[in-house]
Amino acid sequence: MSLLPVILAGLLVTLAVLGGTGAVIASKNASPSAGSDKLGPKKNYAALPQMTFTLGGGDARLVDVKVLLEVDPLVDGKVAEPYVPRITDQLSDKMRQIDPQQLAGADGAKLMKSTIASVLDREMRNVRVREILLDRLVVH
Repeated sequence: MSLLPVILAGLLVTLAVLGGTGAVIASKNASPSAGSDKLGPKKNYAALPQMTFTLGGGDARLVDVKVLLEVDPLVDGKVAEPYVPRITDQLSDKMRQIDPQQLAGADGAKLMKSTIASVLDREMRNVRVREILLDRLVVH
């Protein structure tokens, strides 16, 4: 009877070692994409070319802006290209209504994004834009 606890203890240790070894092997064989699924789908961006506009106000100031549009992952990244001339034309009109002082700080970025969003809503109705990112915004 004194041999039974020793055998059971040995059996439990053996099972623990086998379980740990199996877990290590399973984690090494896991596909690398399993971790990226937790981050969500890959983001897709459509880039608008760098544009320069004249701002309103007393002094003739210019603004350079480069915009990235986050679009559906299944949409071609060049989806915005046919719309660029109309977007540029509409933004040019809108920028003349903005005073350079309005573009200072975080509120300036918000104003720029909302202005771009209003133009995109009008010109690119059939393309769903998830987010507007300002890659470059320089007033000079």
